[in-house]
Amino acid sequence: MWRWRALLPPLPDPVSLGEGGTPPVPLRHLSDVRIKDERADPTGSFKDRMASLAVSWARDRGFGTVAVASTGNAAVSTAAYAAAAGLRCVILAKKGAMASPDVERSLRSLGAEVRFTATWHARWTELERGVRDQGWFPVSNYGVPPGSSQPVGVRAYRSLAYEIAEQRDWSVPDRITVPVSRGDALCAPVAGFDELRRLGWTSRTPRMLAVVRFPSLQEALRNGGEQPEPSPYPDTVAALPISDPRATAAAVRAVRHSGGDVLVVDDDTLTAARAEAASHGHLVELSSAAALVGATALRQRGDGGGIVALITARG
Repeated sequence: MWRWRALLPPLPDPVSLGEGGTPPVPLRHLSDVRIKDERADPTGSFKDRMASLAVSWARDRGFGTVAVASTGNAAVSTAAYAAAAGLRCVILAKKGAMASPDVERSLRSLGAEVRFTATWHARWTELERGVRDQGWFPVSNYGVPPGSSQPVGVRAYRSLAYEIAEQRDWSVPDRITVPVSRGDALCAPVAGFDELRRLGWTSRTPRMLAVVRFPSLQEALRNGGEQPEPSPYPDTVAALPISDPRATAAAVRAVRHSGGDVLVVDDDTLTAARAEAASHGHLVELSSAAALVGATALRQRGDGGGIVALITARG
């Protein structure tokens, strides 16, 4: 990723574990579709891009502790980069909601301090308190209504756009399908493609298909709104990384600006898509299967011009 440091916030000594530069992989079972395979990042998810930049920024500015409210990929990634940087790392997670026992074991092996809260919202309250009273550097958002993750860190996701364009000899696909909760991996690539177009390296911005678990983003776009309202939340949800019931205003703007669309999926559809991918040799996280559901839907309705599916994490 740091090949693109001229386009990233200036840092003299970034903390890197080799993130970025992930391959475009054609899918045999979906013609004219390639995945942007973020499973190849050091901890197995696209969050490594953000963690590399956010932790680098925190260390450069003299912070001693980074903190994140997460139960999965963002927690592991932040802990790994904090360890590489020699910084203390605090993970705030809802009790009983950790993505898997392996995640907690990984966090502790990386030296992170894991604190459990009684509710989802309490994670943000404790994170805000740590930022205000103890000088923590927040890698995740803690506001309501929700915003993106740490804004300097999110800038790293623009590198997805740079790489996709470069890997296509400076052309861009017609469509990119993205698993979306709050939309960091949606909004930043749109900004990245806009940046490439202004530089004269490419001629347009791809249309983004945001694939979501809840309809908040879709309803805001259909109703002409800017700030989405929360969707009803069921008792159980399997695809936690894309299960924020309230989309962000930034995601609304990004889809609208790119001329894109939103596809709402359920857990059963995601499970079937993950099984289909596995039958062809691709082990993907359940939430990442959303990108494949989106690519399949586009192919079935005859969209051409090349489709890139952003696979955000390994299964």
